[in-house]
Amino acid sequence: MTRADGQPLAAVIVAVQGTGRSVATRANGRYSLAHVPPGEQVLQFHLIGFAPQMMTVNLAAGSPITVDVVLEALPITLADVVVEGVSRMPDRMIDAPAAVDVVRTATGEPVSLTGQVPLALGRVPGLDVMQSAVTDFNVTARGFNTTQHRKMLVLQDGRDLGTLNLGFQEWGTLSEPLEDLGRIEVIRGPWSALYGANAFNGVINITTPAARDVVGSKLTLGGGELGTARADLRQAGVWLDGRLGYRANLGYSRSDDWTRSRTAKDSSDWKREYAPATSTPPTSPGPEAIPLRGQAKDSVTGQALGRPDPLVTVYGSARVDYYATNGSTLTLEGGAAREENRVLVTGVGRAQAPQVLRPWARLAWGGKGSAVSAWYSGQSLPQGQVRLSKGDLVYDYESAFHLEGRTSRMIHGEAGRAVVGASVQDNRFNSKGTTLEPANDDRSDQYYGAFAQLEYRVGLARVIGAMRWDDGNLFTSQLSPMGALLFIPAKNHVLRLTVNSAFLAPSLSSLFIAAPLGRGVANLTATEAKLRADSSVGHALAAVPVGTLFTNSAAVPESTLGNRRLIPQTVISYEVGYKGQFGRRVFITLDAYNARVHDFLTVALPAVPVGGIPLNPTYQPWTAPSGVPQASRAAVESAVLSALTAVDPNVANGLTRLADGTTAIVNSYGNLGTVDEWGIELGSSVRLTRALTFSATYTWFDFAIRKSLAGDVLVPNTPQHKGTLSLEYAGQGVTLGVDARIVDGYLWASNLWRGYVPANQIVNAKASVRFNAHLRAYANVTNIFNQQRFQIYGGSVIGRRVLVGMTSTF
Repeated sequence: MTRADGQPLAAVIVAVQGTGRSVATRANGRYSLAHVPPGEQVLQFHLIGFAPQMMTVNLAAGSPITVDVVLEALPITLADVVVEGVSRMPDRMIDAPAAVDVVRTATGEPVSLTGQVPLALGRVPGLDVMQSAVTDFNVTARGFNTTQHRKMLVLQDGRDLGTLNLGFQEWGTLSEPLEDLGRIEVIRGPWSALYGANAFNGVINITTPAARDVVGSKLTLGGGELGTARADLRQAGVWLDGRLGYRANLGYSRSDDWTRSRTAKDSSDWKREYAPATSTPPTSPGPEAIPLRGQAKDSVTGQALGRPDPLVTVYGSARVDYYATNGSTLTLEGGAAREENRVLVTGVGRAQAPQVLRPWARLAWGGKGSAVSAWYSGQSLPQGQVRLSKGDLVYDYESAFHLEGRTSRMIHGEAGRAVVGASVQDNRFNSKGTTLEPANDDRSDQYYGAFAQLEYRVGLARVIGAMRWDDGNLFTSQLSPMGALLFIPAKNHVLRLTVNSAFLAPSLSSLFIAAPLGRGVANLTATEAKLRADSSVGHALAAVPVGTLFTNSAAVPESTLGNRRLIPQTVISYEVGYKGQFGRRVFITLDAYNARVHDFLTVALPAVPVGGIPLNPTYQPWTAPSGVPQASRAAVESAVLSALTAVDPNVANGLTRLADGTTAIVNSYGNLGTVDEWGIELGSSVRLTRALTFSATYTWFDFAIRKSLAGDVLVPNTPQHKGTLSLEYAGQGVTLGVDARIVDGYLWASNLWRGYVPANQIVNAKASVRFNAHLRAYANVTNIFNQQRFQIYGGSVIGRRVLVGMTSTF
C-alpha cells in the first residue's frame, strides 16, 4: 500500500466487504488477509486523509494473490469527521446535536512528548485548559470551575477516568501515551441525558483503536527541558488468521516540575515564586509546614533546601480483541500506572503523594449497533498523601465496578434511529479515617441509570429527544431530558436548537468530610478574657468557670465537616448552534448558550454566617453555656459574635455547637446559589493550500448571580474573553505548527485560594519530520518565549519546556 509518491502507507484499513474480516497495513505498507472465502470479493481500502478505494478480486481456493493499491491524498473535510460520543452511535460531526469537536491523532502526536494530554485540547473553542503543575490540569467548559470538583466527565472507551472522592481527572496516570489514544471527542454543554451524573459541562470521550488497526512495533524516545526523559514501547499484531488481535505497551517518563516549596516563615518564597508572573504581590495563605519530597527545611528561616524529587511515571497496558465472523468484536484489556511525587492543588491547600497507583480492566463486546461492557477502575495511595500545610497524611483506597449495555436500531428504513441503554455501578472508598468521618468511611455506594434517545428525520429537519433516569444512595432520583431540532438547509450546513439539562452529584468529601481546618484548633482565651472584662456582659459569666466559655477556650476545634443534606446541582441550558463546510477549504462552528444553574454547590465556607442563612442546617449559631442566666443569654451571644468578628470573621461565622454540645468552629458545604450563564463559542478552520491550514477560536463568557450566600465569593474562575490562533503545515513528510493562546485576566476564588490571574498570551510550536516509513522525529515547545504565567491562583508558575524525540516503527 503506497501513496502517489511511492511512499508506503501505514494504518490503512483493508476490509473484505460483507465478511467482517479486516486488517491494517504495517509501517512498510504491507498487509496479509488469510482465510478469505474463495470467489468474487470486494476489497475496501480506507485511511483518513486519502480517497477510499474499492477493488473486486476473484480468489481461487488455495491460491494466494497480491493486491497493491495506490491511495490518492484527499484533504479531509471536518464535516465528514465521524463522532460517536454525542448520540452513543455514529454521527457526522456536523450533524451531531451538540457543540462537539474532535482532536485528531495528528494534533496529539508531537504533544505526546510532554506527557500532558490536556495540551492537545487547547484549541477546542470554549474549553478551559488550566495548568497548575506538569501533570495537574483543570479541564472544563463554561465556567465555575474549582480546584477540586471538575465538571467534565472524562471517558476512555466508556471507562470513567475520574477519581471517586473529589471527581477530578488525574492526567498523569493514564496507562497509554497520547499518540495511542486515537480519537478524542469533546462535547461542550450539559449532557447528562445520555451520560448521567457529572456530565455537567460536557464530556471528553476518548476512543482507542482496535489492536488490528495498529499492527507492528513502535518505539518512542524523547527528552528535554525540566530534566524530561520518556520511553514508550508498543507491540501489536494478529493471530489465528486475523481473528485475534493483540496490543501491549510499556512506558516510562521522568520530569522535574515547576512546583516550588512554600515553607519560608515570612512567606518570601511564595512572593518570590509569583513575582515574575504578577505585579501585584500575592496574599499568602501562610507558610506550609512540609517541603516537597527530596528537600529539607532550614530550622531558622523555614526555607526549603535542596532539589525536589522528580515526577516519575511507569505505565503499561495490554489488549486482546477477538473479531467474529459476524462483524462483532470481543475485547479484554487492562493496565496500570504508577506516578511518584505528584503535587495537587486542592481547595484547602496543596498535597503531595509519594506514590499513586491506578489499575484498571475492561471487558467489552460490540457489534451491529449493540454493545455490552464491564470495567473496573481503582486508585490507591499506599504511602498516603501529605497535606503540605500541616504535614498530616491522607489515605485513599478506591475502586469502581461498572456494567453497561446499549443497543441502537434504525426506524422506518433510514428515517429514524433509536438507542436505549442501562448501567449499574458500585463504588468503594476507604480513607482509613483520614478524610471521611469514621461512621461513613470504608463505604460502598451504588448508582443506577437508564437512558433512551429517539430521532426522526422530517424533510430538511431532524428531531431528537433523549431522557435519562439516574438514582443512587447518595442522591435522590434525577431525570435529565434533552431535546434538539436540527435544520439542514443545504448539504454540509446545519442549524441546531437544543434544550438540555444535567446534574452534578455531591462528592464524597462534600457529604462526609471530617478534617482539621487551618491550625486544627483556635485559642479563644483572649476573647473570653475580653468579654469577662466587659461591664455589659461580664457579670453574666460569673457562673461560667474560667476557660470554659467555649467549652475549652484554649483549644476550640476547627474542622471542615460534610453536609449530608446536599442535593445535586442542576443546570438547564438553551443553545443555538451552526456548523458549516464551505467547499473543501473552510469550516465554521458557532455556538451560543444561556444556562441557569440551580442549587449551586458551594466550596467549604463557615457553616453559620452571622445574620445569614445557615450553610448547613446541621450546625446552628453558637449558644451561651448553661451557666449564663436566661435573661442575659442573647446579650452574651451577640457580644461573642461581635468580638470574634472584629478579630476573624471566619471564626465568628463558623462558631457552633456539635451534636454533643461542645463548641467548635465549622466550615461546611451548601446548596445556596442560583447563577445565570451566557456564552458564545466560535471556531474556524481554513485550508489555505493543500498543505497549509489556519484555524482560530474565540470564546466569550458572562454571568449573573441571582442568589448566593452572604459573604460567599462566587466567581466563575474563567476569563470573559479567550481565543487561539494556529497555523499548521503538513506536506512531504514534514509537519510544522505554531499556535497562540490568548486569555483575558480573571478572578480566582476557590476556598483558600483567592486572587487575580493576569491576562496572558502563550505561544507554542511543534514540528515533525518523517525520514522514511520507519522513522519519525518530533520537536515540541510550550511557551516559546518563556513567559512566566500562572493559570490557577495557588498553582505553580509555568515556564518554557522544549522537548525532542523520535518514533521508530518496524
